[in-house]
Amino acid sequence: MQLTRSNALLRAQSFCAKIWQQMQPKPKVKGATLPPLTSHIARDIGLSPGELAEMRHRWPSETTRHPYL
Repeated sequence: MQLTRSNALLRAQSFCAKIWQQMQPKPKVKGATLPPLTSHIARDIGLSPGELAEMRHRWPSETTRHPYL
């Protein structure tokens, strides 16, 4: 009898803990993306204007704005 009661209590506690974990907001990851490439940063790392233009170019397949392209 005592084993059944403690087992039920353990299951209830683990169930409440799982619900509590799901309700907690997930922490945001800092530094996951690169900072925007400004002309000042590009000049500091030694990029030419042509190389900078190539890095800033986005192909239509890289965006979801026009899904039929």
